[in-house]
Amino acid sequence: MSADEELLAEMMASVQASMTSLRDAYQQRAQLTGTGTAADKKVTVVVNADGLLIETRMDEDITELSPDEIAQAVTAAAQQAFTEIKRKTEELVAPMRERQGRMPKLSELLPGIPDDLTSLPTAIAASTTPQASAEPQESGAERKESRGAGPEVTESSW
Repeated sequence: MSADEELLAEMMASVQASMTSLRDAYQQRAQLTGTGTAADKKVTVVVNADGLLIETRMDEDITELSPDEIAQAVTAAAQQAFTEIKRKTEELVAPMRERQGRMPKLSELLPGIPDDLTSLPTAIAASTTPQASAEPQESGAERKESRGAGPEVTESSW
């Protein structure tokens, strides 16, 4: 077997191992959750691996907080939960990134292709602050007065 054939066989074995690891990581990732708490644990939220809010719990003492404090606590807890899920995901993929670092460089396989693909566009982090609304914010009293204008939620599950 020539050196090129050996290199190709080694790469194929590495790719197969990477694919298996990736499949396993996807399965493990799907089970991950992140939890965040705020306001002295009066608010707890849980997000899934995609950062989607899947559970919100509030302690009985939540009534000690104003609506604005509750809203801020939910936001803070959700951000904390997302930070946790991001950390867990990074820990999960770290071994795959390490293995990828040991693989031959692109230029070794295909002359003329750059090894450094960091020049490719990357995602920009999304804002964690709400965008300014074009419409003025209603006060609590104004919201109560306008409730009759549209459908109301009356289910007890809300």
